[in-house]
Amino acid sequence: MARTSRRGSLRSTHKYSWISLAVCWLIWVLNAYDREIILRLGPTISEQFGLSPEAWGAIASLIMLALAILAIPGSTLSDKYGGGWKRARFQVPLVIGYTALSFVSGFKAASSHLVAFIALRVGVNLGAGWGEPVGVSNTAEWWPKERRGFALGVHHTGYPIGSLLSGFSAAAVLSMFGPDNWSYTLFLGLLIAVPLMIFWGRYSTKDKMDTLYDHIGAQGLTPPDRDHVHVRADGDRGPIAACFRERNINLTALTTLLTQIVYMGINVVLPAYLYNIVGLSLAESAGLSVVFALTGTLGQVLWPTLSDVIGRRTTIVICGIWMAVSVACFYLATSSLLVVVVQLAFGLVANAVWPIYYAAASDAAPEGAVSTANGIITTATFIGGGIAPLLMGKLISLSGGWSAHAGYTVCFFVMSACALLGVLFQLFTRRPRPQNSGKQDSPDSAQPTMAL
Repeated sequence: MARTSRRGSLRSTHKYSWISLAVCWLIWVLNAYDREIILRLGPTISEQFGLSPEAWGAIASLIMLALAILAIPGSTLSDKYGGGWKRARFQVPLVIGYTALSFVSGFKAASSHLVAFIALRVGVNLGAGWGEPVGVSNTAEWWPKERRGFALGVHHTGYPIGSLLSGFSAAAVLSMFGPDNWSYTLFLGLLIAVPLMIFWGRYSTKDKMDTLYDHIGAQGLTPPDRDHVHVRADGDRGPIAACFRERNINLTALTTLLTQIVYMGINVVLPAYLYNIVGLSLAESAGLSVVFALTGTLGQVLWPTLSDVIGRRTTIVICGIWMAVSVACFYLATSSLLVVVVQLAFGLVANAVWPIYYAAASDAAPEGAVSTANGIITTATFIGGGIAPLLMGKLISLSGGWSAHAGYTVCFFVMSACALLGVLFQLFTRRPRPQNSGKQDSPDSAQPTMAL
């Protein structure tokens, strides 16, 4: 099918698309809050249990790697269950389940025993990692394909908001209740998740999805595949194998892994840098380490929407170079003011790239395997997230420990190099092949291989 230039007016978007986006956005805020709060509390937890940089890095890596374990098999199970309104109902017990585990981990009976706390946080992240590609796919399936970048971009603004909320929550709890009561920050998620998911389960119906897709078609736009389930016939590849044979999915996954080392590395290093080098208190370090989320929200609307116009690959390359330069500039941030300035620059792309990665994977996904393709991106993200704390902790330890400036400098430049390597992988992506199902090419489909 020839690529259309029509992307539709946001004013003509059906209310069902907007309501679904709002719900999925709130789910993503909760996911981000639960994931990021542990990193905000890194210096506090390290002090309570007397952890070295390497020990804290290993613990954070274990918790973050748990996010990767169920992403692919869980998203494939979601594809088999069904897309659209079925996938929305698939989310309900999943989100309530992992937020309930997070709630339990906030009680002192769990948080005062390191092994028990780690075990619970691993359980939380097993569910959260499973839930991410399901939520991304759910968002994409309530919007026309021509607005996929915009929808996923707005959806992903929930992550910097959740990250910002985690910093403010940690700072407030540490200031009001003291460092010994840091676990109070873990009670918030379940209180919001239960009523939200009950509403979502009741709201998502086949009739609404049919009405929405008819409206999308009447606007001259392309609705996602209707409840298509990937069924494997004899001799056919399953959805996982089919996705791994797509070069663009594989290369984008590698770029995602490297970018996550940068993003998670900053989240691990910055609170400790502010506390040990800049000289802020534990509460101030937690609060000031999330300033980049302010511009992250703007970037997550701007860049993914732009990728609908200039192409996924071109946008990813621009953002990757920007990220490499801005993260290297943390080397110069030796005061609170400079930390804020550099974070604001870094934030413009720090969160923006993930919806573009997911959109690129969705564009390249075989029919009926969108969530599986997104699961591969999610798995790559969390492998990078698991590598980052271990790598940063090792680099800091080798350079003199928590109080030595040199270790943080090495971390910043290693992260910058990872961002540039991710850009290099994008130069080898190729034009998506036309699909027999009539699936449209992404905006990059008009570009020659290796072109920007």
